[in-house]
Amino acid sequence: MANIEDIGIDLGSSNVLIYAKDRGIVLNEPAMLAVDHDAGNVIAIGTDARKMLGREPNHIEVVRPLQSAVIRDFDMLSIMLNHFVGLVIGRRLFSRPRAVLSISCVANELEKRQLVLGMLEAGTRRTTLLPRPMAAAIGYGINIAPHVGHMVIDIGGANAHAAAIASGEIMSESTDITGGDAFTEAIIRYIRVKYNLLIGFDTAEDIKCSMGSLTDLGDSEVSFPLAGRSLVSGLPKQIAVKAAEIKEAMEEPKQSFINSLITFIERLPAQLANDVFDNGITVTGGGANLKGLRRIMEESLNARCIIADHPQETVAVGCGYVLESPQNYSMILNERRKTGNA
Repeated sequence: MANIEDIGIDLGSSNVLIYAKDRGIVLNEPAMLAVDHDAGNVIAIGTDARKMLGREPNHIEVVRPLQSAVIRDFDMLSIMLNHFVGLVIGRRLFSRPRAVLSISCVANELEKRQLVLGMLEAGTRRTTLLPRPMAAAIGYGINIAPHVGHMVIDIGGANAHAAAIASGEIMSESTDITGGDAFTEAIIRYIRVKYNLLIGFDTAEDIKCSMGSLTDLGDSEVSFPLAGRSLVSGLPKQIAVKAAEIKEAMEEPKQSFINSLITFIERLPAQLANDVFDNGITVTGGGANLKGLRRIMEESLNARCIIADHPQETVAVGCGYVLESPQNYSMILNERRKTGNA
């Protein structure tokens, strides 16, 4: 049995989530740090750093140590992990917890070893690394052991991870799929080109979450007040945008997302593809909350799609489940240990 201190961690490009036994999700913070280059130190992490984004002075930079599933700055990543893990488990000298940490499918051996060492410094005694799609499947409740194929797509901020899983293994995978940030950036470009108005990332994200939809939901005339800086006068300016415009703005990343999924499915072996269409496609990650996503996927892929109830939490929950029921996932724990990842 896992101790209450044992934790599952979803290490994403946009957010870090931590799951603890009997407590569920105990931390959900932006994967950001604010660095003061003059003083040479980190002055804010997580939510506090996110609040500074777009408002920071010249000597302060808000950074994401993990970008597009690749570690850009391991020192910053280590500081961030130390901070978040410390918030959850405290500083323990004798009772060091175990951890299961989600990783990208494209992580190389050097990155894996760096992550394990970083978690050791953060206070864990052993860390098992688990690919994100596998963690998502477990978190949703899919039985990964039988010789039956399942397809999972975890839509993060930087990109989406798709995988076909059977017999407890990832049989095919892809990370070259549009993530949620691409839709946000498309809204920024659309507003800039059409209205000569520059808006921030957070503003565009709010628009996407509140009124963005990939399909026509019948409220296309609903408008949303939007403030930014005029590229003509340089002064603050407010406009009203309609839901139909936001849908139009997201058309390009939508097509890219769907085309990448079609390519992925086309490359699956015939029997595995048959299993996928029988069992449906499970969708997790924060990007799964985008309105109209399930409908557009089902229409384009001719397959049933299932959106997880709490999609952003599914990967962290899956990591925690592996520790809570090690007898059910011994193949994962033993395999990772033999390869030096735990």
